[in-house]
Amino acid sequence: MKNENDHSLANTTTNVESNSGDASVRAESFARFNSPVRIHIHSVRKRLADPDGISAKAAIDGLVKAGILKDDSAKEVAEITYTQEKGQQEQTIITIETLEEK
Repeated sequence: MKNENDHSLANTTTNVESNSGDASVRAESFARFNSPVRIHIHSVRKRLADPDGISAKAAIDGLVKAGILKDDSAKEVAEITYTQEKGQQEQTIITIETLEEK
């Protein structure tokens, strides 16, 4: 918007990113694991990543935020493994296996 003393337009910034938060995943929708788990991340991508470039940090943080895991400590998550394959339909498959408490 112009004002009388300034011939430039006001610079406004619009946030175009949608804030989905946890709207599609609610903690009450899932039972929390009560024993240590093993997590396997399988990635299907059009182009394979370097073996050291695969990370599950964001996915596991999401599992904690959704209430599926109590936390991502070594006490709760005993092991994390990764595999990948080439494919046209990109997707990430997360498998969680409960381990018996000792």
